[in-house]
Amino acid sequence: MNLFWNLLKRFFFGMMFGSLIYVVTGLYSRSYGISDRMVFLLASGLIGLVSIVFKSEKIGFVFQLAIHGILTYIIIIALNRLINPDLDFWNPYVFSVFTIEFILIYVITCTISMVIFHRSTKEINNEIMNRKKQKNK
Repeated sequence: MNLFWNLLKRFFFGMMFGSLIYVVTGLYSRSYGISDRMVFLLASGLIGLVSIVFKSEKIGFVFQLAIHGILTYIIIIALNRLINPDLDFWNPYVFSVFTIEFILIYVITCTISMVIFHRSTKEINNEIMNRKKQKNK
């Protein structure tokens, strides 16, 4: 049951993160219908689920990033094909621009996530050290 709640939490976190990205990028693009927005939220939730790869202690961090990146790339391609079926994704220009944009966005997103994780971990460790100091007095 714990696995279920963990997966559900990751799904909703992915939806939350995807919603933020949608709001930021949606300001500059065409408006989408409700069904397209639902597909976007579902894809964001799936990306959140894919992040479970980072819980594995058997796989190195770089390999985790590669697995997560490839699976996310596949989800985003499917998302774009569902929302815009007329998109000629296999056109070399469209493919290369899409891939470069994806890599840039993925690197920025991972960097932000790592900074937030590092910062919160540092705060927790500092709090633990402060409590230990208080106990020792």
